[in-house]
Amino acid sequence: MTATAPTPRAPAPSRAHDEPTPSSVRRVGRGVFAQSFGYWPAVKRPFVLGLLCILPASALELAGLLIIRHAVDGLLGGGMGTGEVALWAAAVLLLSLVKGAAKYGMRWYITGASRVFERRYRQDLFDHLLTLQPHDLRHLRTGDVMSRSVSDIEAVRMLLGPAVMYNAQALVVLPLALVTMFVIDPLLAAAMLLPFAGLAAVVKLAARPTQAWSHAAQERLAQLSTVAQENFSGIRVVKAFATEAVSSSVFARMGRSFLQANVKLATIRGTTSASISIVKDLGMLVILAIGGWHLVLDRISLGDFLLFNMMLNWALWPLIAVGWMLGMYHRAVAGARRLDEVFAIRPSVQDRPGSATADGGAPAPDAPVRGELEVRGLSWAWDGQPALHDISLTVPAGRVLGITGRTGSGKSTLVALLTRQVEPPPGTVRLDGRDVRDWPLAQLRRAIAVVPQDTFLFSESIRGNIAFAHDDLDLETIREMARAAQFDLDIEGFPRGYEELLGERGVTLSGGQRQRTAIARALAADPPVLVLDDCLSAVDSVTEQAILRGLRERLAGRTAIVVSHRVAALSLADHVVVLDDGRIVEQGGHAQLVRQGGLYAALNERQRLQEEIEAT
Repeated sequence: MTATAPTPRAPAPSRAHDEPTPSSVRRVGRGVFAQSFGYWPAVKRPFVLGLLCILPASALELAGLLIIRHAVDGLLGGGMGTGEVALWAAAVLLLSLVKGAAKYGMRWYITGASRVFERRYRQDLFDHLLTLQPHDLRHLRTGDVMSRSVSDIEAVRMLLGPAVMYNAQALVVLPLALVTMFVIDPLLAAAMLLPFAGLAAVVKLAARPTQAWSHAAQERLAQLSTVAQENFSGIRVVKAFATEAVSSSVFARMGRSFLQANVKLATIRGTTSASISIVKDLGMLVILAIGGWHLVLDRISLGDFLLFNMMLNWALWPLIAVGWMLGMYHRAVAGARRLDEVFAIRPSVQDRPGSATADGGAPAPDAPVRGELEVRGLSWAWDGQPALHDISLTVPAGRVLGITGRTGSGKSTLVALLTRQVEPPPGTVRLDGRDVRDWPLAQLRRAIAVVPQDTFLFSESIRGNIAFAHDDLDLETIREMARAAQFDLDIEGFPRGYEELLGERGVTLSGGQRQRTAIARALAADPPVLVLDDCLSAVDSVTEQAILRGLRERLAGRTAIVVSHRVAALSLADHVVVLDDGRIVEQGGHAQLVRQGGLYAALNERQRLQEEIEAT
């Protein structure tokens, strides 16, 4: 195991393709609903069937109204007997049953298709998010991502599902109603256009403010959810600094903002509803005035008079739906654009063409990983800020490399590049003699297990967290991994043992217990390469030594990288590299580095004195 001496030179500038930023986001497709239309083949058949149900449902609705009109005129004229009345009543009943079936089919097919669309859209969004690295989404908050995943997709679904259904129904119902009314009484039908026009103006005027305040309510709900999520996840910090009152005040302010948006929205909707009711009453007044006048002059029958009244109610909802769709359209456009922004974020780390085959020098998917790591002239910068300078080192398969240095010396950056959490420059990092960029990501992730500084546990049992990589592990193997991480005794002390459920991010465990769970999880994955990135920082020195003793057996024959600012954790290492300001400043065995009297010796002496003080 060697680390070549660094050659002074300027760090390589950060590359735009290596460092994705919001400006690197590109639009998907040509139209705002391009992503949505991609699901059309999957929902085309039920969607078309649902639209086809609208015509018979509307025609049967009109037929039922005409039958009622005929029956009323027949009864008043005295030319209809009991048998004919029963016949027409049976016809109305039959039409109602068939019409009900058609309307059921319309809602079943179209609403069902919109739900299929929603499921596929949300699944694709989730799958896309899984391809991204954490820094790819650093400009988005968790609440914002959740808002896009839930409310924005729901807005698009409502537009492409129910909104289309009701507007298609309006396109059928309104012409049928107007033609029927003009055939019966052109003057009264022309007069009816006035309330219809007034209704259209009301819904048109209300559409934009309704959309604006609906969008504002969703945005403020996302902010409210973010505040709640962050405070509950960080409840220990909140209590440690006694900031409950401040957190409550912030949540109250967000709550008032959310309330204001909803009150504005309710006010607009209430005003719209009242206006629609007034327009409807005006329409009834028109029917009563002109229709009553024509009825007195015997220009229309009582059946025609009642038919106009029923036509008004029949055509009212589709016309309202048109205005509702206008508001939904603006909201769905905003939602689709926000979703496109997420879909347009390209993963900063992804499989290269040909990486899944053995052609062109790339590893075969089933090629065994020996674990030899090599770094050649690696330089790196974050957003123009140099982090690593000309790093070169080799870790033979089955050996343990220790990396230490002051905070900010570049340890975690080096780990991120070695494990391809960030895409390294071409040819600078190799695994088993091949550029890590040429390895299939899935195979590379299985070959290298990382225990990070920031331990994350899932809200499930301890057993499930340890067996995360292989959920078919038997309990005895899980116990063995927990024993190696010096966590088995703690687990046995829990009421439900290995079935103990953890809170969000493992909040029910202490920091040291979370780190030991993460170590057991990495060991259970049984990778050829294991990276421990300062994962013993939350345990005391006695527990640390016990864990290190347990790890020695587990690391036998396995390539390992132990990153720590504590010298004691590097006792596992065959070779130690000391970083400072992104450069390798020292390297060698523990005893050799102590004798050199450099940075490593200073760290060792300082920590030895601290341990003596603690022991005293």
